Amino acid sequence: MNMEVDHSLEQANGSCDDDDGQIRTGTLWSCVAHIITAVIGAGVLSLAWSTSQLGWIAGPVALLCFAIITYVSAFLLADCYRSPDPIKGTRNRTYIDAVRLNLG
Repeated sequence: MNMEVDHSLEQANGSCDDDDGQIRTGTLWSCVAHIITAVIGAGVLSLAWSTSQLGWIAGPVALLCFAIITYVSAFLLADCYRSPDPIKGTRNRTYIDAVRLNLG
């Protein structure tokens, strides 16, 4: 199974076509580990509490609603990472940088 990442932004000298030129060392496995830690961990920890407090119908429904909210906000944050263009836009290092760029 080949799990190599396409480095389409790399230039001939090995640096990235970025605003800072820093080479990222994350792999697909580190990405998967972060997703599992964030999404599944939060769901497992809150499942027992929501089911016991709200019952078998409303508990999982509430959990599903919050999972959808988390999914949408993750995509909104990902869209703010490079603004205004997702390919050539400047990188926002912090949340406050993204807020200043988008809201002024």
